[in-house]
Amino acid sequence: MRKLLGYILLAISCIAWLVVPVIPFLPLSTVQKASWVGGIIIFAEIAWWLAVPLLGKEIIDWCKNAWQWCKRRLSFKSVKSPDDEVAKPAIKAPTE
Repeated sequence: MRKLLGYILLAISCIAWLVVPVIPFLPLSTVQKASWVGGIIIFAEIAWWLAVPLLGKEIIDWCKNAWQWCKRRLSFKSVKSPDDEVAKPAIKAPTE
């Protein structure tokens, strides 16, 4: 039951994100369009973050793998901070 609810929330989130690009073409005022888009985005994010813990470790692993695949595919380079590098000694210790 937990996973079913998680998949339903995930599907609702995806459908909400698919609705967002349609909103600008509806016969609404600019303020109404902006309000609808903002509300749908907030709703989609809440549904997504409710689905993730319900689906468990599998969905988190899938998201990590998908992100790694995208980074490899798009050739993103990770930026290293100076703290990531191991400090090299300025003087080598003599070996005995």
